[in-house]
Amino acid sequence: MKAEFVNPFIQSAENVLKTVCAESLSLGKIYIKNSPFQPSINISIEITGNLKGFVYYSMDNKTACGIASKMMMGMPVAALDDMSKSALCELSNMISGSVATSFSQMNILIDIRPPVFKEDFSKASEDKLLCVPINLTDGKLFEINIWLNE
Repeated sequence: MKAEFVNPFIQSAENVLKTVCAESLSLGKIYIKNSPFQPSINISIEITGNLKGFVYYSMDNKTACGIASKMMMGMPVAALDDMSKSALCELSNMISGSVATSFSQMNILIDIRPPVFKEDFSKASEDKLLCVPINLTDGKLFEINIWLNE
């Protein structure tokens, strides 16, 4: 996968996580990830247009609860309910919308489908994805798993 296709995901995630969640973060080493998935909370968004594929925003339950809490103005989230799941989907929408804007500035037009929240997600339909690990505060990990076709 071309770096020019990956960079918008990295930049958008960093901007949204810093702005919306006040997270200090660092980029981990990018690698090829095979299905099945770990961690098990995933929000998938289908990408259509000049590029086709999927992006999976993945995290464990503790990270998901922490991010949802920050998105809901610090309201404690001990377990994921409909409201916190909606907040995580909105975060994924914000990142993906920013990605679409970045691609449009490169004259690559894409559309994003509504996010799909999946718990205990273990198998993507794609065998190999590009994994961009983002280290958050308190040792939390937020992954962006990308599969794109031109």
